[in-house]
Amino acid sequence: MAIKYCVSLYSLQEDYLLGKRDLEGCIAAVANEIGAEGIEVLLDQMPLPSLWENDRVISDKDLDTWFGWMDKYKTVPCSYGADIFTTMYSNRYLTKKENLKITQQDLRAAAQLGFKVYRTGIFRKEDVVMLETCLPLAEELGIRIDTEIHTPRGIKTWYTQDWLEVIHRTGSKFAGFVPDMAIFTTGMTISSKKRNIRMGAKPEILDKIDEAYRTKTKLSEDDIKKMGGGAVDIMANNRMSMAIYDDPQWLKEVLPYTVHFHGKLYEMNDDGIDPSIDYENPVKVLVESGWDGYISSEYEGQRDYFDQGCDIYMDPVDQCRRQQAMIKGYVQKFS
Repeated sequence: MAIKYCVSLYSLQEDYLLGKRDLEGCIAAVANEIGAEGIEVLLDQMPLPSLWENDRVISDKDLDTWFGWMDKYKTVPCSYGADIFTTMYSNRYLTKKENLKITQQDLRAAAQLGFKVYRTGIFRKEDVVMLETCLPLAEELGIRIDTEIHTPRGIKTWYTQDWLEVIHRTGSKFAGFVPDMAIFTTGMTISSKKRNIRMGAKPEILDKIDEAYRTKTKLSEDDIKKMGGGAVDIMANNRMSMAIYDDPQWLKEVLPYTVHFHGKLYEMNDDGIDPSIDYENPVKVLVESGWDGYISSEYEGQRDYFDQGCDIYMDPVDQCRRQQAMIKGYVQKFS
């Protein structure tokens, strides 16, 4: 039983967008620069050509290319990131039949590429029904349908509990969860604070917002205005109100159905931690539970730099490398 390390290529999206790395280059960076073996990919963001050319059906040529990369870089396909494409069209929602077809096509593609986890989300009650319908196919293909537990949808919300009920009722070994470390948010992120200040927020008010969240108190819009805050300060406060901190002990409810974890990070500080997320206590639970699975670095702080232009952002490879060093330190501490 061991915790293993993975990187979501979502972390490298700006490098990909700007042409600094292609898909192979992102995989190479995971192996050679970050030092992880696991690969998580959102192929709608970094597509293999045939997934778009052939109506989401992957070609033999792309399969050969993919497994050639896995062999070349000694990497392992871990998690295939997908969405339920309800709003694919601007003028209407997809029908249940259309959603089911796309999900089944993606499950087949993910299994062909060697992924063991099909990571998706639940946003509506009907998504639960649709994903349950796909469980027999998942079992046939040997791939898990794991729904993400992501702020503001925590462990004790219906998004998680309804899927847990499906797991218990069906007894399926191919249904589970991908918890995201953002459900253990402890305060304002470094990157969002920098962005808010650039947009005109007052640093002292941002500190008060951060302090209020950390002490489990709430500031109202009137409170912000009384401090002399404006629209950006109010927006920052509203954003913090959406954050959650689940009790790390609650993980034990979903760990039996979890083989993949999203290691969300926004920005590492000079002490080698992301001060906005509690990693220490959840990792302690993982170690003490003897959990066996991958923690996938998911750097998301780049979006807070987009107001300056798409070519200004923190080095995502360095961010992931430093984060994995932090996690390994906690694993060693509690082992």
